[in-house]
Amino acid sequence: MPPILKHHVLIVGGTSGIGFAVAELALASGCTVAIASSNPTRISSAIIRLQASFLDKKSLISGHEIDLQTPDIEARLTTLFDAVTSNKSKLLNHIVFTAGRIPKLKPLPEMDIISTLNLTQSSLSAPLALGKLAPPYLVPSYSSSITLTGGRVADKPLPNYTLFSFYASGLHGLVKSLAFDLAPIRVNMASPGATVTEMWGPEEVREMMAKKVGETALLGKVGSAEEVAEGYVYFMRDWNVTGEVLRSEGGAILQ
Repeated sequence: MPPILKHHVLIVGGTSGIGFAVAELALASGCTVAIASSNPTRISSAIIRLQASFLDKKSLISGHEIDLQTPDIEARLTTLFDAVTSNKSKLLNHIVFTAGRIPKLKPLPEMDIISTLNLTQSSLSAPLALGKLAPPYLVPSYSSSITLTGGRVADKPLPNYTLFSFYASGLHGLVKSLAFDLAPIRVNMASPGATVTEMWGPEEVREMMAKKVGETALLGKVGSAEEVAEGYVYFMRDWNVTGEVLRSEGGAILQ
């Protein structure tokens, strides 16, 4: 595969979980990495952890703050892109989007539709805004890519997951349309299944949940952030893939 050495990567949602694992893999591949999140404390913590793991690459790591839940989401993204690229003097090669806040799940009959959709702006509106605004900040080549994040509920619904199935399925169509409209920049999506991350709660809770879910999983385990992150780096490296979805869900949709 083509190398991504010295490529410039932005990971929105890169302070924890899958996004942080992507940052680690990108740095290990010789990339310059910028991570973005809404939480300044998490940004600082993630930078410290990355720099501790990559002592010789401290200058290749930067952190940026962005809140995707605000009405001025386009202005916020533009400010982020300007900062990361030094006002387009250093264009990006890849953008990875793993951000998203999960609202409290409710059965559909109990759901207030408008307020619930407002809570999911980072999952619905942000990828669309990213597709609109990102191209001028990316090297205009098939070597550049945007990778979004979906979920297995697009392929196999779960009880009371109507909201997530709705936007995960919608991302499938968005990825194909963006791949067509933004070519030669490539647009793809990683679709993880059950994956152990900080979103599952404290470490002891994560271990308990992983064991419980793994007992009924096809492979006898759940995914790790490090395993799932490999797919994002694959999309960076394979310059002949666009409009595609790569699933890393341990065969869950087969059960």
